[in-house]
Amino acid sequence: MYRMLRRVDARPYETWPGVTRRALALGERILLLEISLRKGAVAPAHSHPNEQSGYIVRGRLRIRIGDETHELNPGDAYIIPPDVEHEAEALEDTVVVEVFSPPHELLKKDLTGGM
Repeated sequence: MYRMLRRVDARPYETWPGVTRRALALGERILLLEISLRKGAVAPAHSHPNEQSGYIVRGRLRIRIGDETHELNPGDAYIIPPDVEHEAEALEDTVVVEVFSPPHELLKKDLTGGM
């Protein structure tokens, strides 16, 4: 299955308070998302079997990946290995582009409508 959307057509979903995602493209092995975080919003500690990478488009993000914590700025990127606990906090209003491989089952439903 391959699916893509223009951002204007991508439905926003609130993942956690102040954290909104838009699924923009889905392939056989990757899912591309835009994540918007309001200043102070937190993505609480969690893990999943998917590899995850991200690129900071604007804003600043404090992210903990395993035992390491980083403060990231526009143009910075990160990678989260499968099954590694991670969490993030927006230090200001922030936009991140993220890729999951394989596609996260819950999040790919944003594009497939639950198919």
